[in-house]
Amino acid sequence: LVRKKHVLSRLQDALAWQALPVVQLLAPDERVCMHLIGTLFGMLHSVEDSSALNLLVEVLVRLVVELKSEQYLYCILDESQKELCKAATMRSSLPTFSLLGKLADAIPGFAEILVVKHNNLVDHLLMGLTYPNEGIKAAVCYLYGKLYSSPVGIEWLSGHFEERLCGVFLNTLGCAQTKELQVNCLGLLKELLKSDHFVSIVMNNAKTEEETENTDFLEGENPLPLVLKKLLLTRDEMLQAASSHCMAAVLVHSPSRYAPAFIHADVPEFLFECLLCKSEILIWSVYCCLLLLTEERLFFSKCHTVYGIESLVRSLQGVLLLNNVELHKQGLLLFTEILKRQPVEIKLFTNRGVCIEAIDVLMETVNCPVLEVAVEAVKAVAAFLRKDHLSSPPVPYEELQKLLEAVLKRCADLSPPQSSKRHASHSANRNLGRVPQRQGQFLLNTLESFRNACRLAVEFQGDFMAQENAFTAPNSESKDTLSNFSEFLLRICDSLCIPMVMSYLERAVSPSVTEVFISTLTTLFTVVPSMRNKFSKKLASSSFIRLTLELKARFCSVQ
Repeated sequence: LVRKKHVLSRLQDALAWQALPVVQLLAPDERVCMHLIGTLFGMLHSVEDSSALNLLVEVLVRLVVELKSEQYLYCILDESQKELCKAATMRSSLPTFSLLGKLADAIPGFAEILVVKHNNLVDHLLMGLTYPNEGIKAAVCYLYGKLYSSPVGIEWLSGHFEERLCGVFLNTLGCAQTKELQVNCLGLLKELLKSDHFVSIVMNNAKTEEETENTDFLEGENPLPLVLKKLLLTRDEMLQAASSHCMAAVLVHSPSRYAPAFIHADVPEFLFECLLCKSEILIWSVYCCLLLLTEERLFFSKCHTVYGIESLVRSLQGVLLLNNVELHKQGLLLFTEILKRQPVEIKLFTNRGVCIEAIDVLMETVNCPVLEVAVEAVKAVAAFLRKDHLSSPPVPYEELQKLLEAVLKRCADLSPPQSSKRHASHSANRNLGRVPQRQGQFLLNTLESFRNACRLAVEFQGDFMAQENAFTAPNSESKDTLSNFSEFLLRICDSLCIPMVMSYLERAVSPSVTEVFISTLTTLFTVVPSMRNKFSKKLASSSFIRLTLELKARFCSVQ
């Protein structure tokens, strides 16, 4: 054995570092090549040492790759077929399955050759998957993954999967104990889930009589959500990430069709728990998966968001410490969708402390130097400013003031300096198309946030509990009141909002910005009724009426 390993090691080195001379020596004589390949293949089934077997597989693969002739590949496939047919036990087939998997890795087109010209080998793969040895199952799953990654393999093996493989495979994944088998099963599943046809088969799979008799098989007519949930519970971050990735790969085909199965299996609860990890890959996968689940109303009616909102907010706090802009954006996008879609009748923030933490996260992201992150943050602020999100007394008016001020100041920072505005005023029409689009979008999102804050103030006027902080000490005056908040809205609209919008509208025609702006001003008239006359005079003195008429003329000419 020592001598054999030494020779194999030298041959491996020669093929790795001096492949050309070796090929030039062997290639002219096909009989020598065939004999060498046959000898090496025979050793696969006579040697039991694992390191020697790994060397044999590597040398055989490298030799076939370097010789660049399909006849040697056919030779190995023929020998593999013979060996699998005569194998006394399936255990002795492991080296053959391992070799075929490595060949599929190394040789483009190998999968097509196997499924088209050696299709009978596939029957042996299925038998290997039912054999009670996880090493063999892992090798078989790896090879299956390579076959189903090929368009030809998908075409030829579609019926094989639907009629024979699906149930056995799901059972194998559900009962897998070793990480190697779990990883290879997930690799195969990932390939299968690229096809809408295979997703439909997997998600509609019902147990056969044989599987029902197997007590290890997971209960339920649709086992995949339960299998993937089981992997989320492993606490292995790599398996958790792969599991959530597979869930997203299913959901992306049709959230409305497939999301209920995952929700009924209580998968969202464990996805939210995974957000408390440190792995960026896992957090990204979970964000993607949860984002797809938000498209299904059942996700909200089952109160998964109420359970998970604290984990999401804490996750965003942790993510902001990382230098990963895409992760910041994805997390904020998920947060925004939950805030927007949460049913009014189901209170999202049952804990005021979590609500305050959410405001802190929004404040930090609004002030983020990366504009793309700030844009997503302002959208989240607009979705956050809803009465049902903030109705748990006492309402955090002071925190909301700071948040709105941060949003408006960030938007103002994007506007060009005053001198450049004056310089550009005489040629406004010529420069209409030059205003950066993202500046206009940021302004629109900012105005929507401010309008929602104004509407919030109006809605709270009819709520006695929201008038002031009920926990204020006796004989002391609280600044955390609706009255102070309403006056703040009026002041900041005068000092920041109106000048910023009017400056923008002098340089660009934007019906959407104008519509939201006028809607906001209309709401402001009812925020502090006692200030209505003063507010009207202020608007008139700031040339608002003239600008409105000019904008009307512009809209008519543009349309």
